[in-house]
Amino acid sequence: MTAYEFAGLMILANVAAEPLVDKVTVKSVYGAGLLVIFMIAVTRLSLKNKFTRVLEHTPTIIMNKGNLDMKALAGAGLSLNQMEGLLRQKGYDKLSDLDTVIVEPQGDISAFPKSENKPVTLKDMNIKPDSQGITIPLIMDGSIIFSNLKHLNKTKDWLTEELRKQGVSDYKREIGFAELDTNWRLTIFRK
Repeated sequence: MTAYEFAGLMILANVAAEPLVDKVTVKSVYGAGLLVIFMIAVTRLSLKNKFTRVLEHTPTIIMNKGNLDMKALAGAGLSLNQMEGLLRQKGYDKLSDLDTVIVEPQGDISAFPKSENKPVTLKDMNIKPDSQGITIPLIMDGSIIFSNLKHLNKTKDWLTEELRKQGVSDYKREIGFAELDTNWRLTIFRK
């Protein structure tokens, strides 16, 4: 949610609550309707690239080629302490390891390490990964996710048999979460 959408919601709530004070509902209905139309129009316009600079913030580069831009940092409304906290959340504890740091329009921070500090990948080591894909949840809070089973071309009987192999007799009462990884290993988390 962008800042203008949040502000619009606050104003909309204020206008919608007006009949509680004045007992005049017509003005509130018209006002709320006009605000909703305005918010939808602004949201649609913000999706067009030529309106992005007007309706949204643009990314701010606060470190480029290892040089920290204190004016850009202040312009983004961040202190050094706040920036370091955001970088620690991204896994970087040394500012000197970074080449580029960007404050994104949503307020997040993107950090790009210097090339000598980038993590080693499987490709760098000429290792082919076993498989591609994602881990798929099959049970959440004791309920089977049948759409995921169908996606895997598996049945409830197959799942209950796999659970039985792991000592589960009543998945509804025993299992909080179960997931199937890309190597077809079923991992369960008991309630």
